[in-house]
Amino acid sequence: MFLNKQKDDYNIDEFPSKRSALFHYLNMTKDFKSSFKEMVVVNVDGYNVIDESRSNPYGAKSRFGEYLVQNVKEKEIVYVQPRVGFAGISLSYLCKKYNKNLTLVMPSSKKTSEHQRLCIEMGAKPLFCRIAAMPNANRIAKQYAEERNAFFVPLGLKHEYVTANAVKAIHDYFKDKEKPKRMWTVISTGVLTRALQIALPDTEFFAVAVARNIQQGELGRAKFYSYHKAFTSESDVVPHKFDSERCYDSKGWDYMLRHGQKGDWFFNVAGQAPLSSIKPESIDSYRDWNDLKDFV
Repeated sequence: MFLNKQKDDYNIDEFPSKRSALFHYLNMTKDFKSSFKEMVVVNVDGYNVIDESRSNPYGAKSRFGEYLVQNVKEKEIVYVQPRVGFAGISLSYLCKKYNKNLTLVMPSSKKTSEHQRLCIEMGAKPLFCRIAAMPNANRIAKQYAEERNAFFVPLGLKHEYVTANAVKAIHDYFKDKEKPKRMWTVISTGVLTRALQIALPDTEFFAVAVARNIQQGELGRAKFYSYHKAFTSESDVVPHKFDSERCYDSKGWDYMLRHGQKGDWFFNVAGQAPLSSIKPESIDSYRDWNDLKDFV
């Protein structure tokens, strides 16, 4: 269903070079202290699961995004929140924690999703627009941020500070432990798998695409799989011994069980998000084409 356009093992986050990337990110974050407790690892039927659902209710992206939000000078942060996705939820939590205003550009629909309503309940300001594809929303959000002198964060929290903090978190956890031989993740924008590859240079990686085609440099050296269902469809297999987002991480778990082997590692980004108390009918989320009244 999703295409892999990667031609080699290039990792766009291996900056300034493949050899020095790890040192670069660790040096960048050397004085940073995370407010999150250490990651939790559980053994599930012979597989090793890094289970971020047990560390905090807002998932790994809140852990990885903390260094970015702490260092943003602007008062307002702008991001695109799809119908399903933990990045906006994580930013909602972090912006509230660090006293930032969060504006989320959301695809127009007749009924908002649970994830979108949770962001709104947590304090994010929603701006709705009707779009044909997520890159269009990303473009609109970026322009809106520039006009307001706000800080724009690309889809997937694709930012050097997020990558740096993810590299640090993984590297520090495994510093005095046996390193994984094989690790599975899902992939959308690829921020997670690329950071893991930098932090664990000797580990073999497998990435299951769940949301979009993968472009050159996004996959790195991971082996590519494409899930057979649309992003908004739930996984065929849902783990019962740990909490996992059914439209996202559960799909990676499903394919690891099919194509992996005992002893493999799996990175579970988040569990099912807390439910919002906001009623769908209380939010006017439908917009006609070219109706950008929310952005005035």
